[in-house]
Amino acid sequence: MMQRLVAKYQSIGLITASLLVGAVITFTALPFLTRLYSVHDFGAYGIALAVVSVLSTIANLRLDQALLVAEESDKKSLMFEGAIFSLAISCVAAVVLSFFFELSMVLAVVSGVMANTLIQSLYNYQFAAHREFFCAGLNIFRSLIVVAVQLSLPLVLSISLINSYNVSSVLMVLAVFIYVLKHQLYQVSWNAFKGYKDFIYSNTPHALLNSFSHNLPYYAVSHFVGVQAMGFYAIVERTLRVPINLISQTLRQFFIRKFKQSDAAQDAFKSSVLLSLVSLPFFAIFFVLPESVYLLIFGQEWVGISHYFAILALGYWAIFCNPPSSAFLIAKRNSQVLFKLQIIELIIKIGLFAVLNFYVENKIYMLLAVPVSLIFYNFAILYVVWSAKK
Repeated sequence: MMQRLVAKYQSIGLITASLLVGAVITFTALPFLTRLYSVHDFGAYGIALAVVSVLSTIANLRLDQALLVAEESDKKSLMFEGAIFSLAISCVAAVVLSFFFELSMVLAVVSGVMANTLIQSLYNYQFAAHREFFCAGLNIFRSLIVVAVQLSLPLVLSISLINSYNVSSVLMVLAVFIYVLKHQLYQVSWNAFKGYKDFIYSNTPHALLNSFSHNLPYYAVSHFVGVQAMGFYAIVERTLRVPINLISQTLRQFFIRKFKQSDAAQDAFKSSVLLSLVSLPFFAIFFVLPESVYLLIFGQEWVGISHYFAILALGYWAIFCNPPSSAFLIAKRNSQVLFKLQIIELIIKIGLFAVLNFYVENKIYMLLAVPVSLIFYNFAILYVVWSAKK
């Protein structure tokens, strides 16, 4: 019993440490990136990441998540099927996007989607096999390759942030492709995914809606405020949301694996509450940090960015508290609850955007819709799990 407990927390500690290393790499690079690229560059980059995020949730029909609970005999087939679905959907998306965006944006989106889905599938394949050291290394590799490319390319040639992101994504796709082929982590098949249709029909719509809701502020800010403001929003996302998403995703994977074997609604509830209480002081810091600290970090071009951090901080806190509760519902293959709550969350967000756009003079404060809706969504999930433990 004691050995299993130690092993469990060693696993969490190792993965969390790798994510912290990745977050430190990203955060350390930001002061340099904000001086190498313009606010407009970050705005365009934000649009690309928003589209990549939405498409990545559906490109492989959530078969990457199925890998966490799949039978051993199905895993290599799911790797192959997920990759083919991702390639097919990326190609269709490229044709559609070419009517709305420049070629550089389309290429960045397609390579970004392929990189995201392939890396996540490989990560989940290895995580399900308890190969935490590999997963930790993959986390660091992912952060390192993006930062290294984005920092180095502007020093030798004139390049936009979109194009440097495209280069880093292509390198990641090649690295994963070579690794999967070398270790034969695939099996040509079209039968395995049929046993995991609940991930396609229930988990995929929820994930798509979640991603669309998360990226809605990009579209709202670009339309009502402008690309410059979206650059500010993109920096906040990169500083807070990206590392939080990585940490949350890893915690969720751990708890899915755990709750697959047990019906521990009480554990899920307690873990979420503990995360809420422990993490709240960290997010409260963003309400008191002076503007001068942000300007020292990001440069004088970013005057006013402190308002964005203060507005959005509690929304990110709500996301950080969510993994144990949402993992419990996914492990119990009860994703329809998440889907229903996501619909309500999206309605609240759109409604608040509309009301705030009508009543507030400074359109930046439309972003208050984000933390309010996220707090509702994540604590509604917590309530569902609390009800299940009775």
